[in-house]
Amino acid sequence: MDLSVVCLLMLVLVCHGDGHNETFQEAKCKKHGPAIRFPFRLDKQPEDCGYDPGFVLSCNERNETLLHLPTSVTLNIKKIDYKSRLIIAADPDNCLPRQLRNFSLSKSPFKFADQYQDDYALFNCTSKYGDYYERIPCLSVPGYDIYAYGSDNFLGYTDLTNCTKMYNVSSIPSEMIGGDNILRLNWSEPEACGVCEAQGKFCRWKNNAKLETECYEKPKSNKGTVCIRFCFSFLQPI
Repeated sequence: MDLSVVCLLMLVLVCHGDGHNETFQEAKCKKHGPAIRFPFRLDKQPEDCGYDPGFVLSCNERNETLLHLPTSVTLNIKKIDYKSRLIIAADPDNCLPRQLRNFSLSKSPFKFADQYQDDYALFNCTSKYGDYYERIPCLSVPGYDIYAYGSDNFLGYTDLTNCTKMYNVSSIPSEMIGGDNILRLNWSEPEACGVCEAQGKFCRWKNNAKLETECYEKPKSNKGTVCIRFCFSFLQPI
């Protein structure tokens, strides 16, 4: 039998070992990657393993953990803090500003995590004099530099003679413009799962109706995690 089929069957068994997801274990795309558990799930796992479609993650060929937003934006998930309901994300190609034009959280369960947000205008400049702190290095190429100006910038002191306005972006945290390539996002639902994590427990659906969640003791077995690692160690290069 094809190994990918065997792995998928193992995932199903991990999530539904006794007709309930009490045997489900957290998964990882790679050994030191973020732990994936409810409300998140991997795209190859049954829907019961996660909260809703907005929490579906996937593994790429580099064993990175990816989140695909509804606006065709893909983020590399570096860390998931289940207690604080916080994810630390980055751009897979180390250039978050490249995704600015399509970036939106309106149809996802996430929001920016308590960061100052501003509106920005992006300009493409063949030459420019004045302050350079607004320059976006990862978008710039020789002869064409990209600059982002926030709504609090006074452009009257900036020479934009050789610049062309590209587009505007609204309500974006400043860290998406800077060069750190780090983005912090929160989720609010299911709220009760944060309480479970604070108690040192895991969270899951209370029944098949998917109307209520409950806390349960962390399983002692690591079979779920081992299965994911086993599958991807063969299907993808480490």
